[in-house]
Amino acid sequence: TAPVSGKPTGHLRAHHHQCRRRAPRKMAAAMSASARPACLSSTCLSPPSSRGADTAPWTSRVDVPHPCRGRNRFVPRAEASGDAPGVSLVAEPLTKEAFAPFGQIARPEEDGVEFGPDDAQLDLSRGTPRFYIMRLRDKTMSFDTITFHAQVTQCLGALGDQPWYMAVSAPTKDVEKFPRPEDLKVFKIPPGVFVKMHAATWHAGPLWDAANGPGSMDFYNLELSDTNQVDHNCHSYDVPFEVVDEE
Repeated sequence: TAPVSGKPTGHLRAHHHQCRRRAPRKMAAAMSASARPACLSSTCLSPPSSRGADTAPWTSRVDVPHPCRGRNRFVPRAEASGDAPGVSLVAEPLTKEAFAPFGQIARPEEDGVEFGPDDAQLDLSRGTPRFYIMRLRDKTMSFDTITFHAQVTQCLGALGDQPWYMAVSAPTKDVEKFPRPEDLKVFKIPPGVFVKMHAATWHAGPLWDAANGPGSMDFYNLELSDTNQVDHNCHSYDVPFEVVDEE
């Protein structure tokens, strides 16, 4: 991953912050772009933060050969009337090699196989682990906020038979060194696997097109019991990213 700058420039000027609670959908729709809260791309799942601010952290749930050969492709999104120009990110299939800078892929294996390097290498040492089923609703194939969890590896997998999408970028461990468009990759996650993200991997998702697919999806999620409260490190862009699936 190329070095990233902490000085936002041009139309990708953005904001670093502890993620804040989203306004109700009807209210958010009525607000102008300049008046909207910083984090409108993720689903708030947690009570007020223990960091002392009058806010609740956000959960940005938190990446076969392809023509782009593992390199992210991004193109300016056509500007619609009244809309700010955005960036399109082409999703690529999930492979062990492509996902390695961001984490691991866990696939079914036979009972009795001993633990090895291909198993998810977890770090849950900094708190009480929390393993739960997370229900998300009404997602789209776009995002404008990205986050990382510095204190824990995170595992995510979908229940059911629907694919989903995750945008990721390699850890920088610093909100000032946020991912630029060329640093981002989007992966199409097939059913039947889960992904483990390294600690501090930047991520946005899970994403899917609820308008043309399921209105809600359930995900099993392994993190720490207080990740939602104390370990969301976020960056919000002034323009959205649109995920494109060319398959």
